[in-house]
Amino acid sequence: MLPDDLEALKGIRAALDEIFLLVVVGEYNSGKSTLINCLLGEELLETGDLPTTREVHLLRHGEIRTTRPADTGVVLHELPAELLKDLCIVDTPGTNSMQRKEQELTQGFIPRADLVLFVTTLIRPYTASEHDFLRLIRNWGKKILFAVNHADVARDSDQIERVRSYVREQAELEIGEEPKVFLISARDALAHGGSDVHGNGINEYSALERHLRDTLGGRDRVRLKLRSPLDTLRTVLARQEEALTERRRLIEGDRTAMEGILADVDDYERRLTEELGRYRAQIDNILLQMERRGHRFLDDLVRLGNLFRLRNTDVVENRFRNEVVGDVPSRIEEEVHALIDWLVRENLGAWDRANAALEGRRTALRESADRTRFVSQEFVYNREEIFRNLAGPVRRHLESFNAREEADRVVGAVNDAIARTFGVEALALGLGAVLTAAFTSLTLDVTGTVGGTLLVVAGLFLLPHRRGRLKRELTTKIETVRDELSDSIRRSFGEEVRRYAEQLRGVFVPERDAAKARSDSLREAGDRLRSLERRRGELLAAIERPEAPAA
Repeated sequence: MLPDDLEALKGIRAALDEIFLLVVVGEYNSGKSTLINCLLGEELLETGDLPTTREVHLLRHGEIRTTRPADTGVVLHELPAELLKDLCIVDTPGTNSMQRKEQELTQGFIPRADLVLFVTTLIRPYTASEHDFLRLIRNWGKKILFAVNHADVARDSDQIERVRSYVREQAELEIGEEPKVFLISARDALAHGGSDVHGNGINEYSALERHLRDTLGGRDRVRLKLRSPLDTLRTVLARQEEALTERRRLIEGDRTAMEGILADVDDYERRLTEELGRYRAQIDNILLQMERRGHRFLDDLVRLGNLFRLRNTDVVENRFRNEVVGDVPSRIEEEVHALIDWLVRENLGAWDRANAALEGRRTALRESADRTRFVSQEFVYNREEIFRNLAGPVRRHLESFNAREEADRVVGAVNDAIARTFGVEALALGLGAVLTAAFTSLTLDVTGTVGGTLLVVAGLFLLPHRRGRLKRELTTKIETVRDELSDSIRRSFGEEVRRYAEQLRGVFVPERDAAKARSDSLREAGDRLRSLERRRGELLAAIERPEAPAA
């Protein structure tokens, strides 16, 4: 709740228990105090050429005339004036001479006013300060009367009507309805007991006084008294809804920023998965080439002329290792290391992008602080503080991240996974050595099968059949190796990718969810405000109905 609106709501409650409140505003030396003296029938307030009202003066009825400080900056006058039995009058400092404290005091009475009497002058009608102050009054939806003072100095009736038209037109542009405008000479009226005696111009003081007394009696008074808090409430509700909108806009901006970071994490995870598929395809191609070499090896080896040479298993094994397996382990190791380096770089890039997004949001929040009307600097600062706190673990991660050490850690994890898959002791061996050990097992299986099969060959006509069977068995074994290797790489890298992604999500998901909850809460508050506004409108319509009760 905005502090001004909170005070306004307190004022609404107090105003319902008070009698009619008339607030008089205008520039200094416009004759506000003189006009009030005239309404009261005697010269009670000080008047002069210089600003004489530096405080807010509250006039109310009392059997004994007293003057004393009420609140800070407010002077209370209790006077045995007949008019004050029906209303309280507030005399305010001049709109063009107010200091900040005086302006705050004056503005504090505007939401409580049942009627505002706006005093301007024939010589300087509707000045810039009056224009600004009228906008404030309009914002609170108050009923306004205009009194153009010093009509006694008018050159002629044409000047009177030009000024009347000008004030009426300017005021209508500001408040959206044609106001009542009275041309008066408060000085002449006070000097002649409230009559319309005037100098060179006209004096509509009696009409103004009569309008005020009519307003204070019967149905109009009841309506104004009941309308006043509802008009104030309209402004409060509108301001609160705008404040909620501004808060939601800021929080939605926060959530959007974090959603962007998390979307980048999702994209990062997707790209890593896609890149893993590309490297696995390259590894599959290396094994396919090995399979083709193996088929050529068997075509060349399993011949009748090599029948007795094949009895030497060591020779077959060495040839298979050199001609078929060859550099496959080292080539696969290179592919895996390239994938790991890419993985580590992408992880570091994701944290860098998150850090840049956080800094961008903090900059946007600082800039938005100057553009919000109803959101305090403190609220914006608190939002910025959230992003500053989020940036902490991101910066610490970036500062402590060692790409080489991280790559070595991932290599070790992958080595262990592949070693477990093939039942090899990884120890401190590199991936190439682990794969060499795995392919040694394949070599022994194939060469042992070659030797064992050919020893029982009964005749020449069986040799092509045996060779085809050996090639099929080799294909099956390589496919098994490929599948096991591919699954091992997929699982180990998948775990690393998920770990990296969850590290990032762990930083941003909680605050993203908290921002969503705040936004939803503000949306619900907005729904309640609109419900209150509908109820306010219903009450206002009931007050304006012709059958509304009189006092």
